[in-house]
Amino acid sequence: MKKFFSPFLILSILTIIGCLLVLIKDNHGWGFLLSIYLLPTAIVVLVIDLGLKTFLKSFKKVFFIELLIIGVLIIAYQYRERTKHLIINDDFNQEYVSIVYGVANEKPLYISLFTWKKNIDIPKNGVLMTSSNFETDLPRTKMKFKSGEYLGGQEKGKHLVYIGNYEFESLGKVYSFRSWKIQEGFCCAYSSNEVKEQAEKLKSEMAKKASR
Repeated sequence: MKKFFSPFLILSILTIIGCLLVLIKDNHGWGFLLSIYLLPTAIVVLVIDLGLKTFLKSFKKVFFIELLIIGVLIIAYQYRERTKHLIINDDFNQEYVSIVYGVANEKPLYISLFTWKKNIDIPKNGVLMTSSNFETDLPRTKMKFKSGEYLGGQEKGKHLVYIGNYEFESLGKVYSFRSWKIQEGFCCAYSSNEVKEQAEKLKSEMAKKASR
């Protein structure tokens, strides 16, 4: 009997039971939406489990392969959750934060394929220039104050909005940048004019740097 309960089977049974409990206790309709996704997934996992048991015959092989698949999926998920933390002063008063890439004589971000978490200090003016190329990035971004409080914690009325990645030309060279907006109230909206204004600000900062 013990050999019957493989990792996929246990996972599927627990998922189905969880979905049923959520459906019974849910009063807002979210449980139904969650179950629409999870129940078919549990059934697919059950079918895969049955297929492995049918073709491999050896329970040890089935157990090892299913554990391996689960482990790979967990690692893949965690890899996609790698996060850069933009650190700002507690009295930070800028509305936008931008990172400009490929700027000569500036410090690199020191982000590699093996970086799971990176703290990046943002200057008071909200503009960080780095010599790293534009592809140097992590999938997720969070912002927190130097006190350790994340934006959206005690600062419940503020949200970090990713504006996007754009380019601007300065002194004959094209620079790529990413920008975020610290927005109060309704989340999450920005206009094309704001993007243009931010690009102009970055051009100005590059001009100041060149004149030093």
